[in-house]
Amino acid sequence: MGQRIISEDIVAFLQELLPQRPSLFAEIEKECEQDYIPLIEPEIGQLLQVFLGIKQAKRVLEIGTGIGYSTLWLALAPNKERHHVTTLEINNERYERACYYFEKAGVSSVITPLLGDAHEIIPQLKGTFDFVFMDAAKGQYPGLFHKIYPLLEPGGVLVIDNILLNGWVIDMYWPERRKKTMVCRVRELLEILKTHPGLLTSILPLGDGVSVSIRKREGGQFSLDKE
Repeated sequence: MGQRIISEDIVAFLQELLPQRPSLFAEIEKECEQDYIPLIEPEIGQLLQVFLGIKQAKRVLEIGTGIGYSTLWLALAPNKERHHVTTLEINNERYERACYYFEKAGVSSVITPLLGDAHEIIPQLKGTFDFVFMDAAKGQYPGLFHKIYPLLEPGGVLVIDNILLNGWVIDMYWPERRKKTMVCRVRELLEILKTHPGLLTSILPLGDGVSVSIRKREGGQFSLDKE
């Protein structure tokens, strides 16, 4: 295992400070734990809702549905009546389970789930998005970023999860040879975010690390407010 980004005591304390979440969330968390399905930490879900509220996003794109846990955080954000979430998942079984949970939560009307390879689906999407959340295969992060960026409207927010990858990206350490590509690709994305002329980025040490970027407006200016 890599080093923890923040101590277990602090993680536990941060989670104690979260408001009570719907019982359906606990149901999905238990299912993910039993079936070894990765999911975002609840404090990351809360962070997504805060950003959505600040941005007052209308068109949300998620790369990596899983069984719908993070999608529900996005769909149940305070301004859910005014925004729509498009979410992409490559695994058919997880896609079906996610659709079940969307129905159970009563939010199917604000979610468009798409099944297939994100590399193929993203170029077919119409229009731009003012909020994008990426939590997909880490080894594909740079390639997915280059496809997503043109769809992020000026002033739009891009949030990427697992950006510190257990701390392995810090000293380019990987515990198993098969993880080498994943670590190198995430480190490559960090360098892209650091130097990209069209983005302003901050890295937050929450969960497994999360990056938050704003696409600058023409002339290098950025703003969360719509013109």
